[in-house]
Amino acid sequence: MDITPKKQRRTRNLGYNTAKTQDESYAAIEATTPTAKCCDGRHEGERLLPVRQFYLAKGGASVQGACIICQKNRRADRIKRARDKFAGKSKDDIRALYRTTYGPTKKCSKCLEEKDADEFPISLSMETGLHNHCIMCSIGTSQGNGGLRDFIFMPDKDGLKYKKKAVCEECGGTNKLAVDHILPIAKGGTDCITNKQTLCVHCNSSKSANIRGVVSLSNVCERYRGDDLDFTDTLALSRMLAKKVYDFRKTSFEDATLQEIQARVKEYTKKYNMGHDLTRIVRKIAIIFNKI
Repeated sequence: MDITPKKQRRTRNLGYNTAKTQDESYAAIEATTPTAKCCDGRHEGERLLPVRQFYLAKGGASVQGACIICQKNRRADRIKRARDKFAGKSKDDIRALYRTTYGPTKKCSKCLEEKDADEFPISLSMETGLHNHCIMCSIGTSQGNGGLRDFIFMPDKDGLKYKKKAVCEECGGTNKLAVDHILPIAKGGTDCITNKQTLCVHCNSSKSANIRGVVSLSNVCERYRGDDLDFTDTLALSRMLAKKVYDFRKTSFEDATLQEIQARVKEYTKKYNMGHDLTRIVRKIAIIFNKI
């Protein structure tokens, strides 16, 4: 089995264990303790192993307690137990079982908000039966998968290509620059060039779906505009737009029939001349909102 350490991105949970600093972290650990002991009770063979056969712990100053092989085996066993547990059960049965076992709500591991169990997609590989990311966060990370996020939030577009700047507009860095929406699409922002900026991967990750900086009515999709928006209070603006987006999503997709969803997506595809597979997109949306 391949035990080469995975490339780890710099995130809130992984500290500074990037691909760039990973070798440095291992080298620093090897300088004092070149080997580590696997603490997994089901480990087979020699327990004292080179530190590179372990994943780095948070911060990169040490390694995790179980070796990579044991962690992979443990994960495979967990997935099998979960699939056996939910075999033959409907989505409603899985949600009912979750509520009985864990309660009516669940905390999203990405946005860290406590939400109703219905706000999480079904995941047969998870012990609880629900995904760790809520539907909104799951949609946000699926934008590259056929433009799914665009069809859920349906942001206004202008068809203009945005050219990234040479440096991050927040910190001035040049590491892994990405195009960011000043007013996040999940908060009612447009996909127009005036609502885009260049951020490095670190600033983009820390900003997430928050509103940071100055925004105006031009950043907001037309369907969410109104006199009730207060652009002087970022927190109030964020809450108001989140509610407007939620109401639109609920009426347009959650409470809509498959025919209504297909009509909306078809209209949006035609309006912005998008070359996506209509049937595939509608099916993905239907799965997310438990229509099939």
